[in-house]
Amino acid sequence: MISTPLISVIVPVFNTGKYLKKCLDSLIYQTYPNLEIICIDDGSTDNSVEIINKYNKKTKSKVILYTQNHSGASAARNLGIEKAAGEYLSFIDSDDWVFLTLYQVFVEYLNKSCSDLDIYMFNASAYVEGQNDVIPKTFFNISDWGKPKDKYARYTFNDCIKPFTRNLSAANKIYRKDFLFENNIQFPENLKYEDQYFGIKSFLNAKSIMINDDIFYRYRNMTDTSSTLEITPKAFDIFKIVDLVEEEVYRHHLYETYKYALFQYKFNSFSSHYLYCPVELRKKFYEEMKKRLREAATRNLDMRIASRLRNFKMFELIKNCTFDEFDKFITTSR
Repeated sequence: MISTPLISVIVPVFNTGKYLKKCLDSLIYQTYPNLEIICIDDGSTDNSVEIINKYNKKTKSKVILYTQNHSGASAARNLGIEKAAGEYLSFIDSDDWVFLTLYQVFVEYLNKSCSDLDIYMFNASAYVEGQNDVIPKTFFNISDWGKPKDKYARYTFNDCIKPFTRNLSAANKIYRKDFLFENNIQFPENLKYEDQYFGIKSFLNAKSIMINDDIFYRYRNMTDTSSTLEITPKAFDIFKIVDLVEEEVYRHHLYETYKYALFQYKFNSFSSHYLYCPVELRKKFYEEMKKRLREAATRNLDMRIASRLRNFKMFELIKNCTFDEFDKFITTSR
């Protein structure tokens, strides 16, 4: 029996009127028809709501609008999850767009699955605003998930060779809604970098993941709305996000299995977010990451093994340098 489930596409919106039409057009003209498109306006002050209302009339309510006071993307996505009627959920950022066959191909994969499919993952690549060009680097490589399997093979977290790097965006995945509810998986509110926790928690709990490494998503990079480029005190949120990830690893009794990968995740995450911190707060950020990494190194780790980790020199640099030495190195090498 061929399954044709309702798919709820959740689009958090905040002042992206400049890009919103392209995003919504890529959804309403999908070759798979059984969709509802839920736009959560997060207190926009531009013409975003006006655009959504026009699409609501144009599509005879296929595009649905909910509004909230400005509370962030996590709160918007969580509201979308609550309101969604679909069996499967997809999260699309309102300044990005997707290929028109995305959901048709997903349903093809879904119908090849012999059991409930928790997560379907597809590839994405970045688009640089103003250059009219696509960055060839993709979100992941199929080789990240071990030896090549059948096109419709099912995976779990244990198959992932790089479990704490890449693959963590919510935008290039489709989730079974009941899977999220059964495992209490939500986006952590009032924190930046929420996709990292949501991504790892969902991977850890998933019993069935299907992967398509073809590109179906264009991520608009270097725009005036890009949160990834924002210099903000919220850069300190990365410490809370990493704590949440570590708690989830412990909850699954997997610390011993993944302790070196988790250690690598920490020094990579902390150092990469250092430059998002305002200059006047960087010394405080540096001292916090140094304290945390020194403590992590005492947790039953063999440093002879750890020294073989990718970017281990970054850990040594943070641990051994003064703040001025580290700051000079990181700001001139990035």
